[in-house]
Order: sequence, then C-alpha cells, then structure tokens
Amino acid sequence: MNDITQAGLLFNAANIPYSLFMKLCDNYSPQDIFTGVSFWQELGLNEAHISRLSGLLAKDGWAQRELDQLTSMGARFITAKDLDYPAKLADLKRPPVGLYVKGRANLSLPSIAIVGTRTPDDYGRTSAASLARGLAQRGIMTVSGGAKGIDSSAHRGSLSENGATVAVFGTSIDKSYPTENRDLFSRITERGAIVSEYPLKSPGESWHFPERNRIIAALASRVVIVESREDGGAMITAGDAMSLGRELWAVPGRINDDSCRGTNRLLNQGAKCLCDVGEFIDSFAGKHEQLELFGDTQDTEKTQAPELSDNEKIIYSLLQKQGNRMLDEIISESGLDEQDVQDALMILQAEGLVHEASGRFSALN
Repeated sequence: MNDITQAGLLFNAANIPYSLFMKLCDNYSPQDIFTGVSFWQELGLNEAHISRLSGLLAKDGWAQRELDQLTSMGARFITAKDLDYPAKLADLKRPPVGLYVKGRANLSLPSIAIVGTRTPDDYGRTSAASLARGLAQRGIMTVSGGAKGIDSSAHRGSLSENGATVAVFGTSIDKSYPTENRDLFSRITERGAIVSEYPLKSPGESWHFPERNRIIAALASRVVIVESREDGGAMITAGDAMSLGRELWAVPGRINDDSCRGTNRLLNQGAKCLCDVGEFIDSFAGKHEQLELFGDTQDTEKTQAPELSDNEKIIYSLLQKQGNRMLDEIISESGLDEQDVQDALMILQAEGLVHEASGRFSALN
C-alpha cells in the first residue's frame, strides 16, 4: 500500500476534511501523520479529528487490513490524489477524501443522475426505467442511489440495455441495503460500479443517505427527479444539484398525487421539464457526440482545440494512435515528466476523452 492510500483511508475514516488531506499531500509527506499530535496540530486538525485519528492508529495496521479486505472483495479505494478520482467531486463544498469502489465504471464519464421516491407508482417506475434504457442505448451512464423504487428502476433500466450504471451507497460497499437488491448490486458491479465514502462495515445511519446525495449530484452532468414528495430525499439531491450548478430536470406528475408534489414544485421553481425522453437524451448526447468526434482525424482544427493544453494534446494524440498504455509507457513516449502526465490524464478523463481500466489508458474516440 502506498503512503497516499494509507493516509487517505485514515483521513477518510476519521472524517478529516478533504482540504487538510490535500494540504498534507501537497506540502508534506503522507508519512508525517505518524509523527504525532504536534504535526497534526500544525496541519490544522482540531481536537475531534485528533481523537478519531488517534483511535484508528491505536488499531495497529487498521488501514492495511481495510485494504486487504477490499482487495479480497475485488474492490479498491481511490483518494483525491489518484487519477481515477472524479474531478467533478471537487465542485462540492465537502468533497470526500476518497471513495470505496467496486466495479469497472469510469466515474469521470459524462452521466445523468435519476432519483426519486422509494414508493413510486407504475408511472414513476416506467418513466425512470424508460429514461435509463434510452441513455444506455446511447452509451450514457446513469447514477442513482441503489434504493428501492425509482433508484432501482433506473439501475435496472440501464442494465436491461447492457448500460453502465453507478449506485452511490449510504452504507459501506460490503452491505446490501436494501437486502432485496443484493442481486441487483451484483449486476451493477459487472456493468458499472457501487460507490461509497464510508469505511467497510459501516451501517446505514440516518444521516448517511442525505449526505451521500451530494455525491450523486456531483457525479452527474444532469440530475433528473422522476417522482418525489415535497419532503422526499430526492429533494435534497435536487438542492445539491442546484448548489453545484448542475442542470436540474423534473418529470411532471399528476397535481392531485402527493408523490408528485415535489417534482411539480421543482418545475414551478425553475427546473427544466422532462416531457419527452427522446428529446432529452438527444439534447445531452449531442454535446458528447461532439466530444467523440473531437480528434477523429489528424491535423484538423478540432484536434488542436484550444480548450486542451499542450500536454493534454500530446497525450490524447498518443493514446488515439495506440491505447491500452500504462502510465510509465505514456511518460516515456510523451517525453513529459510524471506529474505533468498525471495532471493531463486527470483532465482528459474528466472531459470523457480518456478511459482508464486496470491501470491502462485509452482514448475514447
């Protein structure tokens, strides 16, 4: 286990802010956390942080055991300093220090969140599934919360078309909550991923679910509320989406149905109306079809698009010619230093131009 992963696991479990983790990595050595209280105070940890970190360090080897268990599950922990950490999460006021991930989805790809009530009617279930199916047919990833109702319908709709879907848990990833979705979660890990910021063995505390909603909103480019009561959890996700500047959409519902009052209220407050699934998908996919076309041919104006830096252009062009390259191969072939390559790859992944799987990078063209 490298030092950054170890520090990330400890800071994440001790609920120490992202800003202090980044400060540690950028200005000190991750190993400095083992020097004791004087350093923790210098870094800016408060008494609660110090107490929690001390408790974890007293469990000799806790971080290694956590990582070993993850490995045995076929899962991993990514920190905010890793290339596959979604850059979109930095938009949050409280980004997670790291994420527990089981599955093979690229979390940085353009995606749409679909959320709603746990007790939908047939209209809500059908709307969520139909939207997710349409997105999957166009190669667009869906994000939801793995809960009963609208969330489950969205995940299943995507999977029915062999699409990629991501479930953000309010428990740790070794829990199946709700238990009846155990088989669904297994299927999600085959085509997408299950994700959580909570350490292994974490139960579903009541505050976890509203807290995880911010990650659902941050991972997505658009957030769609299909069916929700005015006091429903999906309304928290809607609020997160608005604070992040994400496009917020709502499916209109019957005015005499309590389960639609929240979505109708959002429409009244300025959310965009999703009244045609095909038009909605076309308006989103069209933007990303342009990204797919970007760099298809050599020596074109699009290949030299000004929004990419010189380093990003070099690496993207290299991966277009031959993908499936390891980090050290990219460094050698590009002539750039390691940090420049890592920074460029992070941006290219965030833009949906490069995909990483098992440590190998390829252009999405």
